[in-house]
Amino acid sequence: MKNCVYLCLTLLILGLSTPIQAKLASNAMATRMNMMDHSHTPIEVPEATPIPALSLSLSKDIMTGYNVHLIIDNFSITPPPVDAKGMDDLAITQVDKKTGILEGHAHLYINGIKTQRLYGQDVHISGNLLKQGINSISVTLNNHRHMYWTVSQQKVVATLYIDTQSPKLIKYQFEGFPVQSTLKQ
Repeated sequence: MKNCVYLCLTLLILGLSTPIQAKLASNAMATRMNMMDHSHTPIEVPEATPIPALSLSLSKDIMTGYNVHLIIDNFSITPPPVDAKGMDDLAITQVDKKTGILEGHAHLYINGIKTQRLYGQDVHISGNLLKQGINSISVTLNNHRHMYWTVSQQKVVATLYIDTQSPKLIKYQFEGFPVQSTLKQ
């Protein structure tokens, strides 16, 4: 929105538009920005698709911070398709043609705030992103339009509650659809 204001002011200062034309240009820019919406709304896993499962493991990094490993079943973490021309192209459900499982990426949340997208199964969390004491680390599985996957309206999410001041780091672990393998890697 700040860009829209700058555009209006620039056009007015240069005498290239009237206030009404500047407002129309601002509205057009706002519309384009809405088309790039990253609102993180739910999307239901298609009925014939295997249900994705997600679990997390956490270890203290040797130097600083923590390392999170995503344990995933029935989901392939991939970068967005390079041939996508816009957000509408990303709304198409991506399914691996060989395995039939969903493709997409993950979102990392620290204490409820989205910090980044994940295109792989391992991520380092800098110690300065965490407060002293109890913190939550959550990961959701998403399509490339940033909509989070759900099954029967339940989010595919895994959350760790950790205590940075305790020898027992993980205090509580929640997984909406946990990986069932006894060999969680």
